[in-house]
Amino acid sequence: MSDASAARDACRPRDSGGSSPGSPPAGGPARSDGTGRRPGSAHPAARETAVPDGTAARRHGSAALEPAWWTADPERWDLLRFEAAHDASGLPVDRWWQDRRDVLDTLILTPGPVDHDFARFLLDQETRFHRHSWGFSHTIEVAALLLAEHRRPDDVWHLWRAVLAGFDTWYGLPHRLLLAAGGTTRTIAYVRGSGHEQQDNLLGHLEKLAVATDDDVTAFLAERRRHHTGILRGLDDVPERDDER
Repeated sequence: MSDASAARDACRPRDSGGSSPGSPPAGGPARSDGTGRRPGSAHPAARETAVPDGTAARRHGSAALEPAWWTADPERWDLLRFEAAHDASGLPVDRWWQDRRDVLDTLILTPGPVDHDFARFLLDQETRFHRHSWGFSHTIEVAALLLAEHRRPDDVWHLWRAVLAGFDTWYGLPHRLLLAAGGTTRTIAYVRGSGHEQQDNLLGHLEKLAVATDDDVTAFLAERRRHHTGILRGLDDVPERDDER
């Protein structure tokens, strides 16, 4: 692994909300059964495949890392769709996680919000990836952040599913992202009137978080974007390790 790659995934996010996320609620992330994925979490249509060489950028040229290339044709999103795989050591991975990582890194470095549907799609794929695999990658927070920046109330359910993907996402993702729709009061009001099947679980959790105003959330989202862009821009100065030295 390169020094740059190690630095990228060593940067776990911290919840700036001022409170611990506590324990997952009933119906939340299940403990791993030791097989490399959560019981019953793999998509029923997922195929177990070898991890391929190459990325979307190689397959479709450098344009594949430009946001406009993806939003011009939503059918291209299938190139980034989660697909269950195992690596040479038998560990569960996602066949296209590197492609999504490269695209997400490009998107967070691009000023302004990205296409809403594309952001939602990317977070849903990252959630499936983290349910299938071990550990935590910065990519799921980047995807969650890109969606949260739209500040839409109905996105809270996609963000909540991401938090619940596993123990690593429960403790790795900043829970203040759940308040993106306008802070504590507005988010709780929306969830309380939603009739969603996860309404009670999410309400109980939101009430335990530190109270945040809309201005607090705006500042938090901006701080998390600066955090990730600062790391990624800093990686440009990290030389690749020469394993032959």
